[in-house]
Amino acid sequence: MSVPVRWLVQRRDLGLRVLAGQGDLDRPVTWAHSIELADPTPWLSGGELVLTTGLRLPPEDADGAAAYVRRLAAAGVAALGLGVGLSHPRVPPALVENARATGLALLEVPLPTPFVAITKALMERLAELQYEGVVRASRSQPRMTRAALRGGARAVVRELASAAEAGVLLLTDDGQLLAAHPAEAADLAPGLLADTGERGPAGMLRTRAASAVSASPHRTVTVQQVRLGLRPHGRLVLVTDHSPTPVDHLLLGHAASLLALEAEKPLRLRDEQHRVHGLVLGLLLDGALTPAAAREHLTEAGFPSQAGVRVLALRGSTPRRVLDAAAEDLAARGLPLFGAVREGCAVVLLPGDDPGAARALAGGAAARLRPRPWAGLSAVHAPADAGGALREALNAAALGPARREELVDYESLAGQVLIADPDTRAVLAGLAQTRLGPLAAHDRTHGSELLLSLRTFLEHHGHWESAATALGIHRHTLRGRLDKARTLLAVDLDSAHVRAELLLALTAWPGV
Repeated sequence: MSVPVRWLVQRRDLGLRVLAGQGDLDRPVTWAHSIELADPTPWLSGGELVLTTGLRLPPEDADGAAAYVRRLAAAGVAALGLGVGLSHPRVPPALVENARATGLALLEVPLPTPFVAITKALMERLAELQYEGVVRASRSQPRMTRAALRGGARAVVRELASAAEAGVLLLTDDGQLLAAHPAEAADLAPGLLADTGERGPAGMLRTRAASAVSASPHRTVTVQQVRLGLRPHGRLVLVTDHSPTPVDHLLLGHAASLLALEAEKPLRLRDEQHRVHGLVLGLLLDGALTPAAAREHLTEAGFPSQAGVRVLALRGSTPRRVLDAAAEDLAARGLPLFGAVREGCAVVLLPGDDPGAARALAGGAAARLRPRPWAGLSAVHAPADAGGALREALNAAALGPARREELVDYESLAGQVLIADPDTRAVLAGLAQTRLGPLAAHDRTHGSELLLSLRTFLEHHGHWESAATALGIHRHTLRGRLDKARTLLAVDLDSAHVRAELLLALTAWPGV
């Protein structure tokens, strides 16, 4: 723990005045030491605020002042405070001149301010910082533990990065990246660890020790081995722009322990956790839980449901494989898997205020599978209405192939609600086959585009010019095509009812 020189200067009750080193007031002070020796350096370890009345410094001894300042600067003291009114009525000019030349912060301590007041203020502030660190650790450790229970290794890495305000990487013993937060921290992974004890480029640490610290001008790399007993499970790396504090070391050690336990956790325990969550989701989807019971189950599992829930349905791949892949991606976001299989689809419960989770799964977990599933996302519902969200998600997923969209959001289906309902879709499919079959057969036989022309004409409200422009043809060509369609279908395209029926049929006809 340390306090910047600036903090002491800003204490008006101390009355300190800066005479030199104004540009270096952020230097950390670890202690205040009152000492009157001409050479106090044997009793200094660096980082101190040296307090003196200048008893051993004759006012006109420029050489003595220069040597005194050089010794303090070489010892790494944070600042020099000279009390005036006793040995010296004012700070000797030679001392000020040499302090400015070396960049050492020089403070004038007025006579009414006893050195003990400065030391007390510093001690109290250091105690406050230590207490704040303990409080921060006491708050961060439970969050980190919950992250391990809910989201696994990636969630622990993310929580440690947030608590320590640093970059965090989890590596295998041979330096392969397992997780990183923030994302740009992953760029540091190559070459961060190796089998030797040598230092690599830019001060990167190369070590197989249980723990080690490597400092460079721009960052400090702290490495903690993740292991349980004699069994190693990788390395946890903390990258900071300052020397790690005792709290940072405490949090790093806690995270390493959690990661070791996570690595040792038998797979059957994770499977059992997923099974229990799946049973809870099944009860939610069936409406068998009261609103209070639903929220209690979700909260206990660490699932954020205050803003409601969404259901993501993934159709077109092996549901169990989809759920296994989804579990990994959800763990990376610190979310538990509530998954089940319904109507041949993998169904996943997601927080209502995190639509990005659905897109991450559709672009992450789903993208790794073959065949790639089509995803449908429901609107936000109360947890007790998860059944309604399921129906929306299934309907949206069913439209994926027709719309050529990997993820279909139910809320984007304005104007397509009828086709989204399975029963209505079956009726419309029969209507489409009856009404549009002759046009489709003609297109296949003659290579024409009667179906496309009819749809474009209807979607442009019967406006010949705009429909022809959309098709890239002359309006007379379009009229010729529609006259042919009128003859094949034996309908009156001037009738609004006929147009409405044909447009509904077209919504259920694939590929047009």
